[in-house]
Amino acid sequence: MNDFRWQDLGDTKLKVGIFGADIFFKKYASTDLAMNKFSSYILSLTGFRKDQTQSIYRLAQVHDQSWREKRRIRELEELMAKSGGLNINSSQTGANSTGNSSDDSLDRLQKAKEMLEKKLINDSEFESIKAKIISSL
Repeated sequence: MNDFRWQDLGDTKLKVGIFGADIFFKKYASTDLAMNKFSSYILSLTGFRKDQTQSIYRLAQVHDQSWREKRRIRELEELMAKSGGLNINSSQTGANSTGNSSDDSLDRLQKAKEMLEKKLINDSEFESIKAKIISSL
């Protein structure tokens, strides 16, 4: 039995025939870095009913899209960190303005989390909002 995480899913292909359908998953060899994507193997599942295979395919596509966006954001963060592009606001001109900014950011982050929990936004949209809030600090 082969186990892999959704984040390691590289590509999903569906082959529908007359009597059944086959689904193929391409798995990345994960190093937990977004930039390292080496395909390790392809998992083939054959002989399913068409409706079952299409349901699996749709689910895999949703997860693939979500993780693709997360990898894109993480890759940008890794590239920025690699280039030394960390931008820290070190000016301590006023504790009140920094406190208000942090409180505002915390409120925005909590609202985004609530929207995610209520399924008003998906994971990738939440990650994008979170990255914008963090970058504005």
